[in-house]
Amino acid sequence: MQSSSNASALRQPAPAGAGWMQGLMGDMDEAAPGLGLAQRLVVGVELRVIDGRLAPGTKMPSVRALAGKLGISTFTVTESYSALRARSVLASRPGSGYYVLHRPAPAPDAATPPAAEAHADHDRPPPAEYRGDELVREAMRRVARATPEWDDGARPGLGLARLRERIAARHRTELPALGAQQVMTAAGSLGAAMCLLQAWTAPGDAVLIESPASRQLRRLIHTLGRGTLEVPRRGGCLDIAALDEQAALLPAEGRRRLLFVSTAVSNPLGVCMTPQGAHQALQAAERHDLRVIELDAWRGLSPLQAPSLAAMDGLQRVAQVGSVSATLSARLRLAHVLLPQRWTDDPALRCLHTTLGPSEFEERVACEVLADAGHARFLQRLNTSLKIAGERTLSLLTGAGLQALCVPDGGPFLCAGWPAGSEPRPSSDAVLLEARKQGLPLTAAADFCTTPQPFAWFRFNVTQCGDERLVRFLARIKHP
Repeated sequence: MQSSSNASALRQPAPAGAGWMQGLMGDMDEAAPGLGLAQRLVVGVELRVIDGRLAPGTKMPSVRALAGKLGISTFTVTESYSALRARSVLASRPGSGYYVLHRPAPAPDAATPPAAEAHADHDRPPPAEYRGDELVREAMRRVARATPEWDDGARPGLGLARLRERIAARHRTELPALGAQQVMTAAGSLGAAMCLLQAWTAPGDAVLIESPASRQLRRLIHTLGRGTLEVPRRGGCLDIAALDEQAALLPAEGRRRLLFVSTAVSNPLGVCMTPQGAHQALQAAERHDLRVIELDAWRGLSPLQAPSLAAMDGLQRVAQVGSVSATLSARLRLAHVLLPQRWTDDPALRCLHTTLGPSEFEERVACEVLADAGHARFLQRLNTSLKIAGERTLSLLTGAGLQALCVPDGGPFLCAGWPAGSEPRPSSDAVLLEARKQGLPLTAAADFCTTPQPFAWFRFNVTQCGDERLVRFLARIKHP
């Protein structure tokens, strides 16, 4: 998603001069051999941003203009611009085009903390067999053929009507009365959270958040100047006593009293809430007059019986954040929010959606993906692959003396560590540094929570533990 500070990151716009394009095609081929044309264009533009030939605030050529200059298709440029937007290299302004984002330079001679360096690349994409890139590419081609002169840009309202209707139809089994007008599209699940936070809370407010919780969500909340009040998660239930205590610290105004929670596997633990835990959470929300933000981006990777707060509540005080792209590909950033009817006319929310929402191109691509019969087949294959990878990873970890914090119900993550009494118990920095040496993405518990934990644990991505890297890592940790 785009940086939460996009608005302030854009300086006074200046049109891009022709100089930055000189030698671009050659540089693209040299810097990124073997990649597709759209990917090479992404690399070429990003290199020019890094070396200063494209300054912060520079207005980029329109899709059509750049395609004409380079002699490539508008579809290729649109795909590249969307990827650069997702990487926070560019930002879009409604009706005005794309601009280079300002990236503050690091302080000179600033040393990178060992732990931070150790997991600096832990968010890299999973291997190709776990991604739906081809589904997205085909959808992009169909959209480009239907609208060959497409010029990307955000649109007013709460999103493309056809996509909102398709999303509503997919949820009517559990929410029979759901209308398309209750669906808002978003530029990824974090983009959805950003819209809701900025529409309903003010800087200095605190919000309730389950613990452990998404590292990106925690950072977003703090970046927007809000605080977090952590509610420990005990497997399939929230700690309701802690929730009752923390709720007293929330703002008095009802719309500013938010609780972020996931019922399916959309959390670092990959654990679903139990029906009893979901019922208790809704009771607490009613007792404390909370607006609940149900984070549901990975429901497609959850067991069919996983409870849904939105369905149990009938969309009375719950807004459910789902995603089209989270299980598919980094090429697409498209999420949606199911809203109670009385919240849909919020002028602040509509204004923020116009500014921060997805482009119509991305919405049309998402429509094509959801209409493709291959989407359901891909999710079935993905679930099977993740189950096999998870079982293998768990077996290797337990065989090496690690203990799982809990056995996940689905998804790509597994949390495990060395329990008390284990000898030797390596330090977190040592574990993270060795993981980096072995090319193994790993994240420490401190990135997800500040509440006390039973033991120091780490989050493993099972999609990247399927080769010898994990075996080498465990051997080196055991015998440094």
